[in-house]
Amino acid sequence: MIKQYRWLLLLVLLVSTTSQASSLRFDGVLIREGSPAWLLLEHMGEPIQRSSRDACVRRERRDCVEWRTTETWFYRHNDLNYTIKVGDGKILKIEWSRF
Repeated sequence: MIKQYRWLLLLVLLVSTTSQASSLRFDGVLIREGSPAWLLLEHMGEPIQRSSRDACVRRERRDCVEWRTTETWFYRHNDLNYTIKVGDGKILKIEWSRF
């Protein structure tokens, strides 16, 4: 019975190494999902790395009728790694991890 709890605890710890955050605070400024992307550039500078991809945002039947380019920006701040998805000039998603 105790071994089962150990495995459960280990699983919870592994899952919690990457977490989703809806906001982050940098120099007293709250940056959150939905905020303009220029806030990141103004307060955190250029990201360490950027990647982009095209994603279908609207389908009709089986065909994609509207595409959008989204970027993923990577930052390191206060011993945390931030992965931030940006599209149409806005922050779409903020995730962080310790590793």
